[in-house]
Amino acid sequence: MNMKSKMNKLFFKSEFFVFLIIIIFALLVQVRSGQFFSNTNMINLLRSMTVPLIYGLCAYLGFISTGADISFPLIAALSTYMGTIFVTNMGMTVGTLGAFIISILFGLLLGFLNGFLISNYDFPSLIVTLGTSTIFSGILFGVLNAGRVLLPTEIMSFVEKPLISVTNPTTNISAALPKTFIIALLLYLAVYLVLNYTIAGRGVFAIGGDSSSAERAGFNVKLIRTSLFTISGGIAAIAGMCYALETKYFLPTEYVGGEMTVIAAVVLGGTSMASGKGSLTGVFLGTLLLTMVSNSLMLIGVPIYWQRAIVGLIIVVGTAISVLDISKLRFAK
Repeated sequence: MNMKSKMNKLFFKSEFFVFLIIIIFALLVQVRSGQFFSNTNMINLLRSMTVPLIYGLCAYLGFISTGADISFPLIAALSTYMGTIFVTNMGMTVGTLGAFIISILFGLLLGFLNGFLISNYDFPSLIVTLGTSTIFSGILFGVLNAGRVLLPTEIMSFVEKPLISVTNPTTNISAALPKTFIIALLLYLAVYLVLNYTIAGRGVFAIGGDSSSAERAGFNVKLIRTSLFTISGGIAAIAGMCYALETKYFLPTEYVGGEMTVIAAVVLGGTSMASGKGSLTGVFLGTLLLTMVSNSLMLIGVPIYWQRAIVGLIIVVGTAISVLDISKLRFAK
């Protein structure tokens, strides 16, 4: 492939267009507010991205292998609640790592339920995860009557000292980046290595592209899909615990309703909703763009209702792009 072909391929990638939009948007906000590239805004941007980035992995793994997964916020909420309750009410001195492990175990169990139903009965992933998220919500708010829980000191030890702390000399406002950001980066690295350098990773993309062909090629489609949703549940639990650590308490209502923004970010980054296509770079860029929109519009004085309208517009555009990609794929076949 010559240089011209490589450049043409780059220019027609969704990631490239999202990157251009990010640059243009950043410059516009900087011109209007003069604060976009300030040290505090950069740190706040990274902090706000941490949990959506981890959620993005859950949505991404669903899309490239099977289809939409909308249960990850409720898996995160229920798993984090169980991990927190086990530590606080049972007098367990397990520290931050122990709380994470307990939450992850519950997340793996809930994710396995999704994977088992989807892979063994060929139910649409959207319908299954919509149903299970409703079940998880009923368990959390109805059966367990979950409410606000202040995290004990032993769990908070991990984030007592921030990863980075800065002060804006102009506004004298401080900002800190918690260590949970490292967890997000490590998860991205782990998922990238597995998907790109293992046979199982190749199988994930194969079954997303054409599950019948993947099965004929020797991939165990049921096992891969079940394992993927199980792992996704564990990742969602990590996201939930990270959010609780950042806010210093568990509040279940704050976990509900963010799945569409995460899915929009993943789709904006070029992940197809039905063809096993997508990249982690695109997930990162899509998440960065939507986080920038949510955080930075306040810097230029845009009212909150217009912020929601703009985010909604981006969601519609992102979904339209994916639908067009699916139509092209079907036409090509």
